[in-house]
Amino acid sequence: MIKREGTVDYALEKSVYVEMRISRLKEKMSANGIDAVIIRKPETAFYFSNFNPVLNSHPAFVVVTLDAEPCLLVHSIRCAHAKEEGALKRVELYGKWGANVPLAGKAADAIRLLVGKEKLCLGMELDDISMDFYQEIQEVLHPDKIVSVSGLVNMMKIIKDEYEISCIRKSARLVDRGVETAIHALERGCSEAEAATEGQYAMRKLWHEKFPDMEVCGFGTSEGGMIDSLHVWCLSNGHIAYGCDCPKHYHPQNGDLTLPMAWAKTGGYHAENERTIIIGELDSYKRRAYDGMLRARESIFNILRPGTAFEDLYRAAAQVYTDYGFGDILPGRVGHGIGCSAHEFPSLAMGNKIALKPGMVITVEPGLMDKGWGGVRHSDTVLITEEGYESLTKYNMGEISIQIRG
Repeated sequence: MIKREGTVDYALEKSVYVEMRISRLKEKMSANGIDAVIIRKPETAFYFSNFNPVLNSHPAFVVVTLDAEPCLLVHSIRCAHAKEEGALKRVELYGKWGANVPLAGKAADAIRLLVGKEKLCLGMELDDISMDFYQEIQEVLHPDKIVSVSGLVNMMKIIKDEYEISCIRKSARLVDRGVETAIHALERGCSEAEAATEGQYAMRKLWHEKFPDMEVCGFGTSEGGMIDSLHVWCLSNGHIAYGCDCPKHYHPQNGDLTLPMAWAKTGGYHAENERTIIIGELDSYKRRAYDGMLRARESIFNILRPGTAFEDLYRAAAQVYTDYGFGDILPGRVGHGIGCSAHEFPSLAMGNKIALKPGMVITVEPGLMDKGWGGVRHSDTVLITEEGYESLTKYNMGEISIQIRG
């Protein structure tokens, strides 16, 4: 049963939930004849260890075998960080840094020692690793077979546990505050960029007040870290068609469509809120698009319950847009999964016949975009429950119209 906020047993928290995930992974490994799994993708390594190195210039790995204790393998420079924040009991090292003693100089050699044997069936996330690492693992471990566990892991992550949901709830509160503050700033006459700054500051203040013990770091790349994942941006008119871009020092005018958006990651888990704002009075075309967007969302929420297929959500929204005369610019999807990533498996799109289940967290965001006139999109982060759904983002889900006072 999906619990409401405040009912999560925080005494269990990270380590027990990670242990449960590892146990489920081992069951799937056994069922599929997989002897060992190497996890390298930062978001997935976090899922199975609760460790985020922030900067992945030296990758962190989770190594799981059927007959040994799971291991978090990190570069020696990450030793203290991994032992303090990771949820796996066993932490091993590779590479040289200070007085730390590694298993081996290279990660692949350390993995060989952890796996302990050759001629095995090895699972890796083949949709994420480089060819160089793939070839290095082949040369060092000599596996009989390498199989992809990307789909298997995606299906595991699609159902959130109580700890994950509790983190997403916190992120949802932050993004609600960010978007609401940005809208009020626009109403005062701020530019897109100024409104985004005000929204980000408000999110940080709420983080300090309500969740001071929770990290808001994101998952960086091999060349850059993400210390702060509290983001607000705002796009207007044709710029909306860019989807994700830097706000400009543009002051919205009467007749504009403006789209403030917020992302936040709390304890490693993401939420988003997006709200299209009417500035003054719209022309008839934009007005029809906006009304169609609200009706398309309504058509999704009407059938948002366990047992509904993802593609049925898309069909419902697409039919509304077609009825409103926008069949030639239908979106490719009307939402997506959300969790450790902002855009996570699966997509709310045609061809996705997976049925909704309690514990899934998705976005509902049927939108229209066109460079000629702009776009319309509200996005909410939504939890599927036994009875239907709960919208975790709650700020003004209907029409939002403002008059610029500045």
